[in-house]
Amino acid sequence: MEMKDEIRVEAARAIVWEALNNPEVLKTCIPGCESLEQVSESEYVSLVVVKVGPIKAKFNGKVTLTDIVAPASYKLIGEGQGGVAGFAKSEITVELIEITPEATLIKYGVTANIGGKIAQLGSRLIDSTARKMAEQFFSRFNEQVCPAEIVAETAAEGLGSEVCAGELREWLGELSCGDQILVTMVDVVENETQEQQNTIRSTADQLKKSDLFGKAFSRIKRSSTNIYQDIARALETKTTTQPPARETPSQQTTGTPKHQAAVVTINRAAQRNAVSLAMWQELGRIFTVLGQQPQVRAIILTGAGEHFSAGADIAEFSKVRATVEQGVEYEQSVDACCDAIAATPKPTIAVINGFCMGGACHLAMSCDFRFANSNAQFAIPAARLSIVYGVRGVQRLLALVGVSKAKHILYSAQRFSAQQGMEMGFIDQVATDPIRAAKSYAGVMADNAPLTISGSKVLLNGLTMDLGTLTTELVDHVVNVAVGSADYRDARQAFVEKRRPVFVGK
Repeated sequence: MEMKDEIRVEAARAIVWEALNNPEVLKTCIPGCESLEQVSESEYVSLVVVKVGPIKAKFNGKVTLTDIVAPASYKLIGEGQGGVAGFAKSEITVELIEITPEATLIKYGVTANIGGKIAQLGSRLIDSTARKMAEQFFSRFNEQVCPAEIVAETAAEGLGSEVCAGELREWLGELSCGDQILVTMVDVVENETQEQQNTIRSTADQLKKSDLFGKAFSRIKRSSTNIYQDIARALETKTTTQPPARETPSQQTTGTPKHQAAVVTINRAAQRNAVSLAMWQELGRIFTVLGQQPQVRAIILTGAGEHFSAGADIAEFSKVRATVEQGVEYEQSVDACCDAIAATPKPTIAVINGFCMGGACHLAMSCDFRFANSNAQFAIPAARLSIVYGVRGVQRLLALVGVSKAKHILYSAQRFSAQQGMEMGFIDQVATDPIRAAKSYAGVMADNAPLTISGSKVLLNGLTMDLGTLTTELVDHVVNVAVGSADYRDARQAFVEKRRPVFVGK
């Protein structure tokens, strides 16, 4: 078994280091730990009760600390015996990175070998149990090292828990569904930290493994090779003019520019964020409006509380989806919402915790990226309701996972985990704190040229979803707009001047 992850703790690195070396703190935080004693400066013995599926056993363990570089990193070598239940040997690397004087990033990697009866349960169950225990550990660890008011403040920030105000209200007006959808703005700045570099590499590696575009393009190419010729011709034949260079913005001399992302939160936690018809209609409008604002460089979609969304609000189906005519109108509203999310020129990220079911999967698939907590569960249970999932949702599912896995998801209506979703290409990244990972990645994209992102999105959406709309004229338009932009002129000048270009989307 192998597992890697990272978590931000709102405490100074020295405090985090001290807590990670305190037997009493560790005993409190380790799930099922009955005893933990330090027998030397670098050795501990423990007794931990572990339950994996139907098997529950007590493991007597020994842990040795090596490669200690205080207060930055160490390695733990562990061995545990659980009698007939089995044995475990593990190697854990821990690294502490100071983000700010009052915040620390904990990065850890686990490699373990497991034998005995527990090993016979299968890697999926073992992996999910290990991830659940890791989440429980860090949740308790946060409570130990962070003051309560900071934990509450951080949680509120992660959820985006304020109703639209000020500038947002001017853009969006009053929402017809009230506070069932919340919109906030957050700062996202590209910092050349190891955390962000790993996020980029992880996302790129996972996309490569899923062969997302390779699968989609191979199907498209067989029926429409002329599109590739159109794009190639458009890219090869453009000529550029040399208008006067624009004035250098003040940000070019004041360091890294700050950008903002919008966080859209489905806020019906008591109903597991089930989406009503009014919410489907408002979500599409919100993404359309946010996509028109130059200040918004990315949009993050998430859910309040423990879940992303349980999907469509089935409780209201007797009123809004009771007849064939109402069913058609309902599907049109869902498709219009998801098409609006997919069409927004801004990069979009779905941040998923807990349940993401049925129509919620369509919402998530409409975003450019999907970042999930390891506790996330996915399913499209249309086959258990005698409903045929809409053509747009099926198109997006097909583009992500391929025809065989799409059939399995739709025919079986079975749930799948975040890890399984990542393996099949449905999920881009699994993280302990997916909202922070999403903000970090949004910061990376926000510093790039908006016209490149929006133009690329038009082409990719056309190639995977709407072949009939991707005409030569449209290809020419998005390429010409970028080549004739002030952003392009500034980028050329920035290259000559060896500075970072400042993109404004014009």
